Amino acid sequence: MKLLELDGNQRRQLINIQQMYSAWDRANVERRRMGGMHWKTATSGQQYLYVTKKNSQKSLGPRSATTEETYASHHQRTAELDDRLDNLSKALIRFSPVNKAYQLARVPIATARILRRLKDTPRIDNRLVVVGTNALFAYEAATGIQFPSSLTATEDLDLLWNARRKLSLVLPDDNLSGIFALLKSVDSSYKRILPFRAENRDGFLVDIIRPQLAHEPIMTPPVLSSDADDLEPSAIEGLQWLVNAPRLSETAIAEDGLPVHIATIDPRAYALHKLWLSKRAMRNPTKRMRDREQAHTVADVAVRWLNLSFSDSALTALPETLMAGANELQSTLTKELQP
Repeated sequence: MKLLELDGNQRRQLINIQQMYSAWDRANVERRRMGGMHWKTATSGQQYLYVTKKNSQKSLGPRSATTEETYASHHQRTAELDDRLDNLSKALIRFSPVNKAYQLARVPIATARILRRLKDTPRIDNRLVVVGTNALFAYEAATGIQFPSSLTATEDLDLLWNARRKLSLVLPDDNLSGIFALLKSVDSSYKRILPFRAENRDGFLVDIIRPQLAHEPIMTPPVLSSDADDLEPSAIEGLQWLVNAPRLSETAIAEDGLPVHIATIDPRAYALHKLWLSKRAMRNPTKRMRDREQAHTVADVAVRWLNLSFSDSALTALPETLMAGANELQSTLTKELQP
């Protein structure tokens, strides 16, 4: 399948935006970690310096030359970071129409809004990763190519949850917990239509999926959070392989022209899993055909554009069932590369 390579101007613009967003993200992470700092007067009249982070406060001691220096240093640094974030945010917004003009704005806006909200949510700890078609936008951003629309067209977002740990998401502005509450904060029209699926007024679907446990249904399935109204991740065979797969994180550009961070799986694991899916008898025939096209095209990108190998030791965690497809993918690539 023919892939579109970005030209020099497109590549330069993409790299500039990725670097700018990386600088913004570093400043944002540091600013969040610093929290706030203020003086509080005790009933005795003595002033104490407090640092506030999230919903907790900690005293740094009574007012003294040392705590005053700490206070001054903190506020100087936070002012610097706030100024840097403001300047970088304005620059990213200013370049958004340029990104659109260069045809770099690829990620569906509904996907981008959710991923941005997830990234701003404390304590997510890489427990959710993007799988399915939206992962292709991360591979595009990593390589400077674009997949044909027949492979990237999607009206849903699949988020894979690592069921080894309970996920507790707390929204910083309203203290709501859980994925469904997060989705509602992004778009109030989201409705829970299945235990694992939410849909908004535009028909955009969000599925929360997880690996099937070895002894289901004997074992009690894990839950996402303590929120009784939260989505219940759907157990799907084969996803444990993706939980164990290497990760890839990249900054892509959404349809609004602004950057979005996508955390997904290694493209080789993606290709192997899609090839495995394409051979499942229970799989919808139309989906099987698309699975196969995505598998071979992503394998091509992994090998030719990212210089990755299917014999890499990084893939040793994947089972023979999945790795069995490596020879088929590699053989197809070898034939395509022959003159």
